[in-house]
Amino acid sequence: MFVRFWGTRGSIAVPGERTAKYGGNTACVEVRTDDGTIIVLDCGTGARELGHHLLQSAPQPLRVHLFIGHTHWDHIQGFPFFGPAFHPNTELNIYAHSGFHRRVEDAIAGQMQYSYFPVRLHDLRSRIHFTELNEGFFRIGEVLVQTQHLNHTAPTLAYRISSHETTLAYVTDHEPYWKPTARGFHHPGDQRHVAFLEGADLIIHDAQYSDEEYAGKIGWGHSTVEYATDVALAAGSSRLALFHHDPAHDDATVARLEAIAQDRAAARGPALEVFAAAEGLELHVRGSRPSVALGDVTAIRRPPVAGKRVLVISSSETEIAAIGHLLADDNLVLLPTSSKRTALECAPGVSPDLAIIDGRLSDGLGVELIQPLRARLDRPDFPIILLTNEVTLQSDLRVSGMPPTDCLTKPFSTPMLRARVLAWLTRALPPGKARTDETIIRGIPKPAPPPRVPGAEAARADVATAASYADTLAMMPLFRSLDRERLLRLVSRASEHVFTAGNAVIRQGETADHVFVVLSGLVRVVQSTFESPLVGQVLAEIGYGEVFGELAMLTDQPRTATVVAVEHTRCLALAPDDFMQVLQRSPDMAIGLLRALAWRLTNADRLLARYAPDPLTGLPGRRAFHDHYQRLAAGPRRRQSGVILLLVDVVHLSEVNDRFGYMVGDEVLRAVADALRRAIRTTDLVARYGGDDFAALLVDAGPANTEVVVNRVHDQLTELALRRGLPVTVQCAIGVSSSQDPPATADELLWEADEDIRCK
Repeated sequence: MFVRFWGTRGSIAVPGERTAKYGGNTACVEVRTDDGTIIVLDCGTGARELGHHLLQSAPQPLRVHLFIGHTHWDHIQGFPFFGPAFHPNTELNIYAHSGFHRRVEDAIAGQMQYSYFPVRLHDLRSRIHFTELNEGFFRIGEVLVQTQHLNHTAPTLAYRISSHETTLAYVTDHEPYWKPTARGFHHPGDQRHVAFLEGADLIIHDAQYSDEEYAGKIGWGHSTVEYATDVALAAGSSRLALFHHDPAHDDATVARLEAIAQDRAAARGPALEVFAAAEGLELHVRGSRPSVALGDVTAIRRPPVAGKRVLVISSSETEIAAIGHLLADDNLVLLPTSSKRTALECAPGVSPDLAIIDGRLSDGLGVELIQPLRARLDRPDFPIILLTNEVTLQSDLRVSGMPPTDCLTKPFSTPMLRARVLAWLTRALPPGKARTDETIIRGIPKPAPPPRVPGAEAARADVATAASYADTLAMMPLFRSLDRERLLRLVSRASEHVFTAGNAVIRQGETADHVFVVLSGLVRVVQSTFESPLVGQVLAEIGYGEVFGELAMLTDQPRTATVVAVEHTRCLALAPDDFMQVLQRSPDMAIGLLRALAWRLTNADRLLARYAPDPLTGLPGRRAFHDHYQRLAAGPRRRQSGVILLLVDVVHLSEVNDRFGYMVGDEVLRAVADALRRAIRTTDLVARYGGDDFAALLVDAGPANTEVVVNRVHDQLTELALRRGLPVTVQCAIGVSSSQDPPATADELLWEADEDIRCK
C-alpha cells in the first residue's frame, strides 16, 4: 500500500517559512493499493496539488474514491480546486457521514455557490457519486473499508482500510473520551477506539495538542500526541503518523511534539515507530495479517433519527432545557424526568431509544439507575449516556459493566453531546437485535399492499393488505399486547396516507374522522396561541409507532391542535369505531395509551406555562420570542428573502406612571401592543420583550420596507391614543435592523436595533 501526504494541518492552511518542513496545507492523504485502487482521505487544501499529480500520473480514465471524515471546512475546502472533478473522464466516488441532517452533497455544494466560487457543483463535468456512511463496513473491489464514529463536535468517521494483508487506519478529528491514566483506558469509547485500530500497520492519528495545551482545549474535538501514542501502543500498531498539526505550531513546535511522542513510545519498547506527518512524505506500507471485518453491519445505510425518543433524567431544569434545545435541532423527542423513581415508572410506557442520565439526581446517583433502567425496559443493550465527572468514572463503569454505557464529562460540550447522541441512535444493534429482511425500509416496517384487481383477486389483495398492516402494528409498543384477531379488527378499514414535509395532516377545529398511527417520519403538534398559525405553540413531536388524533375522538370534540408533517411521513388512518372497540376490550393497550396521553399532556402544560402570554398585553414574552424567532427565521434564511426586526422602546413610561398612575401606564403599553399588531402582518411576530420594550419580527421583508412599517406603527399608535382618550402623547423610539441571511439567533439583530435607537 502506497501512502503520500499532501496536507497535514488542521483548522486552516498556514503555508510559509515557519511551516515549510511539515507543510501548511489542510488534511489530504493519497492511498494506492496494490490492485490500483486510488483512495483520497479528506479534501483539504492539499487536494489541489494532489489533483494536478493524479491528472499527470494516474492511468486514464481516472477513478477516485474520496473518503471525508466530516464536512468541517478544513476537510472539504480543497474540493473546488481538485482538478479531476472538472474532467469528463473522471469517476469520483465521495463517501462521508451525513452529518447533522445535511446531505454530503449539500455540504460540498454549499461552498461552491456563486457567492463563494465561480463554478457550481452541478456544473462539474466529472461523474460524481455520493454515498452516505454510518458505522460498519463495505468493499471497493478487493479493498475492505471499515468505519467507526469518532469523538468530535460533529458526526465524524474513522476509516480502516485493508488490502490483502496490509491495514491503514485514518483517524481525524478525535478527542479522548476520557483522559487516560497509567493503568490504561477506562472509558468504553476509548476501548472501542483501540479495538478499531488494533493491528493496523499504519495509524494516521489526530495529534493536534500537547497535554499542556489540551487542558485549555477540552471539548474542541482533538487529541494530544500523548494520547495518539498510547492508543497506537495499545492497538499493537507498528507505525504512527502524528497528523492534523495545529495551525499555531511552527516546524520547531511540531518537531518538539514528535520527539515527545517518540520518547514516550521508546519507553515502552522498540515496537512502535512514531513520526510527524509531513507534506510530500511517501510511505510503502506492508503488513502480514489477513484483513477481516470487525462487524457484520454494512456502513452504506442511513438509519432514521428524526422522531426517536430520548429519556433525559436530571434534577436541573436548566440542564433539561439545554438538552431539549439540542435534541430539537435533530427533530428528536425529549422525554424529561427528574428522578430515578419517575424514570423507572414511565420508561416502559414511553419506550425511549436512548437515555441521558445526570450523575447526581434528587434521589441518588445516576449510575445507580443504569442497571434497573435496562432491566425495566428488558433491554440489556439499551444505550445510556451518563453525565458525570472524573472522580466517579471508574466506579461508574465497574458498577454498570455494560458496553453501551457512555460517559461525558460535566460541564459537557453541547456539540459533542449532540454528536454522541446521533452516534448512538444510528449505531447498529448487537447481532440478533436488528432485522435486515426486505420488509424493513430505513429501519421501519413498511407494509407493501399489492395493487387492487377485480373480483376475487381484489378480495385476496385486501386480506393481504390488512395482514400486512396487522404485522406492522404488532411490532409497535402500543399495540404489542393485542392478539391477532384484535389487530385485524383494528386495521379492517385502515388506509395508508403519505404526507410531504409541511403538509397538514389534521387541522385545528376539524371534526375527528380518523386516528392516525405514524409508520415512518415525524409530525409536529401545533396549537395556535397567537393570531398567526405560523407562530403557534409546538406541543409535541410524534414519531414511529405513536398515535395522534385520538383525543378529539375520546372527547367527542373538534380537533384541538393542528398536526403538520415535519418530513416525508407515512401514516395509517384507523376508523374511530374500530379503534374504540379494540381499546375498550384491551386493558394493556388502554393503559399504554393513557400513559402516552398523560406524558404528552404533562409536556404540553409545561410548554404552555413556559410560553404563557404577557397578562397585560396578551403578547408572547421574551423567551417565547427567541424560540419562535428560530422557527420563523429558518424560512427566510433558506429563501434568502430577509427579515426586519423592530425594537420599540416606550419613552418616559416611568414619568407617565408617576404623573397619571399605573392604570394609565398600563393603557399606554396596551396601545403600543395593539398598534404593533395592526401595523404588521399576521405572519409576523410581535412580543413584549421587557418592561417598556417590544420586539417585532417581519419575515420575508427587506430594508426597502422599513420606512413604511415604521410610519405605519406611528400612525396606528396616534390613532389608538386619540380613540382611547389617553391623557398623554405616547412616544416611542424605534430601532431597526435587517438581514437578508437571518442569523440563527435573534441576539445580533436585537443588538443592532438597540444601537440604532441609541444613535437617534
